[in-house]
Amino acid sequence: MRALLVCLMFASAAVLPADAQVVAPPRPVRIVENFLPHRATYDLKLKSARWASTITSLQGRLVSEFDDVCAGFTFNQRLVTDFVDSEGKASSGNFWVSSYESADGRSYRFSLNNIVDGSPVERTQGSAERRADGTATASFVMPSGKSAELPSGTLFPTEFSGHIVAAAREGRRSSSGKLFEGDAEGVVYDAFAAIGSERTASAADLAVPGGERLRGLKAWPVTVTYFLPGQEDAPPEYETSFILYENGVTSDVTLDYGDFAMKATLKRIDPLNAPGC
Repeated sequence: MRALLVCLMFASAAVLPADAQVVAPPRPVRIVENFLPHRATYDLKLKSARWASTITSLQGRLVSEFDDVCAGFTFNQRLVTDFVDSEGKASSGNFWVSSYESADGRSYRFSLNNIVDGSPVERTQGSAERRADGTATASFVMPSGKSAELPSGTLFPTEFSGHIVAAAREGRRSSSGKLFEGDAEGVVYDAFAAIGSERTASAADLAVPGGERLRGLKAWPVTVTYFLPGQEDAPPEYETSFILYENGVTSDVTLDYGDFAMKATLKRIDPLNAPGC
């Protein structure tokens, strides 16, 4: 999903005194700055499976695309897997998510599809709008007619990522927030990011096609844990670990869903055209 934005701007002229100063309006605050518009490709494999897991083997490909379209940011991610369950049955999965988040963080549009062996198991589509008091309402096209109220301070994914980078740059070791990703039940996760010590790009990351865009950048190991609201003492719903670069690129990714975990290894970075905002 890409947002096509057409902006029409009109200006009127006035005659100013010779000594008058023209003061430029303040630049609008954006939820992230200096994130690289790019497409990142990863190889997927099974990292671990607990004794109760139904997954015994897994491989696949993950492609993530982040773009700056001036008025906001788009994110598209597709995860394609081939896996074998504990009974030896081979299956294929196709999961993709698309979103648009306005540059001021007030609007969020999302679409999620999860298909296994050609049959849809989950489909979600909708939008969320944040009000002046910080609360927000999510409205769904799928499931049809459903809506959910989101608590004050709820963040959307791009802004949450920006908060993590800002915290890391300031030398803080953690960042947290209430996070809405587009869950069909309107779930707002309590998300906690643990931030490790600053480092530079690894030789492996620099060696991939496009890896030169990481040279000289700061990076941090990050683990984000997602809990259901008020259940921080219970096991998390899921957890992600990765190396986060200050330009928003990630590498060395682990997706941990509890009974099994997947490892995503960065294979290439394709920069997208920088916006002429």
